[in-house]
Amino acid sequence: MPNKGEINEVLLKAFLVRCFFFGKTINDAPKEIEFVQSVGFGPGIEVPDWNNKYNEILDSQNYDELKKIFGKAKTSFKADISLNGVNYSLKYGNAAKAAMINHTSRDGFLNVCEKIDADIGPLDEMIKEYWRLRNSGEITEDITNNKPLSPFKNHKEYLKPILEYFFFKGTGKMGNSAFPADKILVFTNPFDPKTYKILELDEAVDSVWDNLTFSLRSKKGMPVKKVEGQEQDAYSPETHPLLAPWVEYRNEDAFPKGALHVRA
Repeated sequence: MPNKGEINEVLLKAFLVRCFFFGKTINDAPKEIEFVQSVGFGPGIEVPDWNNKYNEILDSQNYDELKKIFGKAKTSFKADISLNGVNYSLKYGNAAKAAMINHTSRDGFLNVCEKIDADIGPLDEMIKEYWRLRNSGEITEDITNNKPLSPFKNHKEYLKPILEYFFFKGTGKMGNSAFPADKILVFTNPFDPKTYKILELDEAVDSVWDNLTFSLRSKKGMPVKKVEGQEQDAYSPETHPLLAPWVEYRNEDAFPKGALHVRA
């Protein structure tokens, strides 16, 4: 079942493509996309020529049909659409919190830290404090930066380049994206350009900092194996030493928690 964000991002892609093919000025949109002279969906993805039958599908907001034509971007892509040679990640502003870093274990963060020449040590200390607070019952699994006990809230200068990599450039597991984002296009109504706002790379983290929610999760992003169709824990500190500093079992859990998940 698609969420509101996925639905509205597809609607916006279709709306922007229609504006491009008809040479229509997008009144009230940010100046850099007021007139779309070129559009792209990333390497290997062809933008379909506009067919008149798409007008009815778009105007009726028929997501099931539109997604077949203007589908969600590949999971390896950080951008959703290119407009006038600039790659944009689309973010619907009226949806539930979206994953900005999706279930990534410590080895993935090590990969990113190596790429941006950062030391993972300070992040290890934040995770250690997260577990201390979690195990003492002072915080729940999800902790948001607007809470005084967030172990991450006072470390924006350190975390900002790490977050920017995940927001714009790639992932911990797959590395650099084939379709990285240059900017983020935030919107609340795909058909109302007055709701569009463009965030530059250096603005994105600041815009969501207080609302970033951090949690350590199990299973997804952690080593698992299937035995007779059933998922089983495959983690051990001996075979996964790079993960070990972040991993804990809680309350006799069958699966350990050690994958950092960040939403905004």
